[in-house]
Amino acid sequence: MTGLGTSQRRSADGDSTPERRQSWRVWPPEISWDAGPLAARARGVGVRLTPAALYRNHRLFTIVACVSVVPRVIAALGFKPALLIQDSFDYMEEGVHLTSLSQLRPEGYPLLLRVLEPFHSLLLVTTLQHLMGIALATIIYAVLRRCGLPAWGATLAAVPTLFDSRQIWLESSILPDTLFTFVLMIVVAILIVRPRPAIWQAVIVGLGVAWASIIRGNGAPVFVIILIYLIIQRVGWRVLTACLAAFAVPLAGYALVFFAEHGQFNITNSSGLFLWSRTMSFANCAIIKPPADLRALCPDAQPDHPTSPAPPWSVSALLNERSPADYLWAAGAWYRVDKDPGINAHNNKLAMQFAEKAIEAQPVDYLKSVGEGVLLTFFATDRSEVYLSDHFTVAPHITTLAPYMKHDEARYAHTTSNTHVVQPWAFFMFLYQLPVWFPGWVFFAVMVGGLVLLIARWRRGWGKYAGLAWAVAVVNLVVPIAAHELDYRYALSAVPFACLALGLALAPKPAAAATALADAVSGPSEALSRLGEAVSGPGEAVSRPDEENEG
Repeated sequence: MTGLGTSQRRSADGDSTPERRQSWRVWPPEISWDAGPLAARARGVGVRLTPAALYRNHRLFTIVACVSVVPRVIAALGFKPALLIQDSFDYMEEGVHLTSLSQLRPEGYPLLLRVLEPFHSLLLVTTLQHLMGIALATIIYAVLRRCGLPAWGATLAAVPTLFDSRQIWLESSILPDTLFTFVLMIVVAILIVRPRPAIWQAVIVGLGVAWASIIRGNGAPVFVIILIYLIIQRVGWRVLTACLAAFAVPLAGYALVFFAEHGQFNITNSSGLFLWSRTMSFANCAIIKPPADLRALCPDAQPDHPTSPAPPWSVSALLNERSPADYLWAAGAWYRVDKDPGINAHNNKLAMQFAEKAIEAQPVDYLKSVGEGVLLTFFATDRSEVYLSDHFTVAPHITTLAPYMKHDEARYAHTTSNTHVVQPWAFFMFLYQLPVWFPGWVFFAVMVGGLVLLIARWRRGWGKYAGLAWAVAVVNLVVPIAAHELDYRYALSAVPFACLALGLALAPKPAAAATALADAVSGPSEALSRLGEAVSGPGEAVSRPDEENEG
């Protein structure tokens, strides 16, 4: 109205207080605002992430991360169009049309495939997964550096994720596990960097775990760990409620859609079937005494069930015994030939009833079976090169593609090609995987060492944060074994969290900094600043107030 510019009016009024410009109009369309300190902090983070700054401040990790690109490129060149197993074709089929929802698996990974479907490229999918693998290691490094671990220690914690040949195999496959691990790592990193999160950060955490829960079925138990962590941190009822709502509402919406399509308020109709297959390792119907309608689910009623038990204390017999998956996918399994054949609500209910009765009647045998699976993860992960051991192989994992597999692949990727090796790149990958892997006994040492150290430093350092990462690793390791069977593909998702937990347990005790009150009133710009500090130079101070640790 005065004809003066904003700065001129401020000068004329004698007011030196900065004024943010925010305006909008419908037509002609105009939206403008002044981001203020938020933009300045974002620019500061951008400066720290330039190649020159990364090399100057994080030289060791930058070199190691760049080297880890080489085996990933070789894997992409040597195995085309991607590594494919039985499940891969189901995911591609679901990625073309997300509805109706699958009764066997939730649709979190097909949701990503659906986003990428217009490109019709499996190479694009695996390339994105390779980038996720490198990003996983970067998050581990950044969090540990922020917590005061030296560059060599933080880099060492990220090395298994960067170089393990089985991790690269998983990234090269059309499978959900890399995405699952990446989403959970973002959630854990937020809670470590911001142990008393703002409401918007708690919403991101809840949404992340909800997505992980429909990527892989064992994502939901992780939320129990997160709730316990937030309660220990005394974040307040608003933050807790926001996180809980962000987790529950999307899952409830998914379950409602599933109910509309399949008549069950659930996310799958297979959890009972998987748990039933787990009980085949120990179930004894003479002890269980199931009712007549469940007798067909007993182990001795299944096709190819061994007539005599395995010899005691025989490692070879233990490794070669019939697995739960053998029972579940057998051509003559009970649910394939009953009055309502297939994976559906009826058979899932029967399977769950049998499994519950078996576990209730034989709890010690169930725990023993799960314990054996956990120990075999650590001490028998270098078995013959079959697809369950996550090795690159000369022959494809599926010898001949069935017509429906070709159909699913053609619709998604516009190709019907099975996995085939391309020389000399495949040969280089065969040489690479022989010496470069994360041995099971080292994995065991990392898990046990992390537990011992986090207990010792629970109240004096980063123990609570290490406990969060370690508990997520345990869930990722144990729940798949308890719910179905040992598959090292599932256990791989526990490795990054186990390494992060050990690194946090070894980090120096945090120094006193801001008060808990200052942390409680910090805004989004402060949160971005803290996230930016995770990748700041090693010379910057690292601090965490003891008052904040104690809530």
